[in-house]
Amino acid sequence: MKRVLILTILTIFFLASYAQKNLVKFEIITPMGNMKGVLYNDTPGHRDNFIKLVNEGWYEDSPFHRIINHFMIQGGGNKDGRQDPGYIIPAEFVPEKHIHKKGALAAARMGDNENPTKASSGSQFYIVQGKPVTDAQLIQMETSINRAKEHKIISEYITRPENIAMYNTIDSLQRNRDMEELNKYVEIVKADMKANGEEIVGFHYSDKQKAVYRTLGGTPHLDGGYTVFGEITEGFDVIDKIAAVPTARGGKPLEKLNMKIIILEN
Repeated sequence: MKRVLILTILTIFFLASYAQKNLVKFEIITPMGNMKGVLYNDTPGHRDNFIKLVNEGWYEDSPFHRIINHFMIQGGGNKDGRQDPGYIIPAEFVPEKHIHKKGALAAARMGDNENPTKASSGSQFYIVQGKPVTDAQLIQMETSINRAKEHKIISEYITRPENIAMYNTIDSLQRNRDMEELNKYVEIVKADMKANGEEIVGFHYSDKQKAVYRTLGGTPHLDGGYTVFGEITEGFDVIDKIAAVPTARGGKPLEKLNMKIIILEN
């Protein structure tokens, strides 16, 4: 009964994904089996870059170099040892549609301290394995996403030339560590934004997304922080097989595990 429920939810979620027209299909060929998937059209920068790299042969004999069971499998380096092609891709977050469910194809990136815009690596990607998630965990994730979203939007608002007084007030309260007055003043800023038609709209997982996380599983703590630009549609057992291989410190497979990626004809 549980398996039937999971398959039903998977079908619903994949149908929602395929609502995007003319999705580009790809196949990842590995010694442990093959995975097929699609690239999303509403993350065009990542889609087009992935296609370019595949067609150039970047992923020919490319290694999976970081594997963490119940989390994800990561690859993307060139067989000649280059970890990336020397450029980054601007972030394309669409958490309202694309989440870190099992099978999600997402772009790896450098950490926030050296990469505040959360731009993606030019070639590094990971495929989510994850595990089932509770509703309580999803509520915590919604709070985290909304906090980051609010901070970004407010920061952009108060740094406009016409709002320099707001910036100076917040800067002074932060320097004085007067959190009570700071929180009160942030509410004043939010009210001003609303009066100017710039109200902050909160993020919430849909019922379908919650159902997928509860049953299929995933890694929701990455939502809103890393670009999800595609998904695996066939070969979930291959994800599990690769995720279970013995690894050394840092998640490096003890035995070489390479892949080849091809773009499939529609």
